[in-house]
Amino acid sequence: MNKEILESYLRHLGGAVFSAVVGVSTVSGLSPVAFGSGEWFGVANALWVAVLPVLIRYFNKKDPAFGKVAEAVAGEITKKLKTKSSKK
Repeated sequence: MNKEILESYLRHLGGAVFSAVVGVSTVSGLSPVAFGSGEWFGVANALWVAVLPVLIRYFNKKDPAFGKVAEAVAGEITKKLKTKSSKK
């Protein structure tokens, strides 16, 4: 489950950083190569913003991918698989 959470965060991070670079570039009129520290600070905010959708999905009890429900279901499935493999 941690792998899925990390992959989701990296997808959101890539999109957020790309969007931030384009947005800051549009507002400042500079290309990303010419960004100063102020522009890069604006882009850096995308790092913490990208974690918000992942946290929302994690704490959503109805999210089947990796929400709180997924933890319980994964535990039950693992238990059933161990039981079946021990019977064989």
